[in-house]
Amino acid sequence: MKSNEQPTLKSLRERANLTQPELSRRMNVGIRIIGDWERGESIPRFDRAVALARELGVSLKVLAKSMGIDVEGLINETSEEISQSDRETNQ
Repeated sequence: MKSNEQPTLKSLRERANLTQPELSRRMNVGIRIIGDWERGESIPRFDRAVALARELGVSLKVLAKSMGIDVEGLINETSEEISQSDRETNQ
């Protein structure tokens, strides 16, 4: 993959050394769903997208880009923002 090309969901899965069957088992979804996501026929629900990003070892922003979702204009979360959010949640 060239440096200026966006990774695909399939390439992210392969980079994580996972097969479709392995990923489907780890995510507790059918193998067809993984294939649908990779072909762009559907996108995962948000909770599954979070789990998918975790399994692939990528950010949600990278995952969204791999699915052709425009993330232009989204801010990048900083550790300071995360800490502030955690403090507010625990009050």
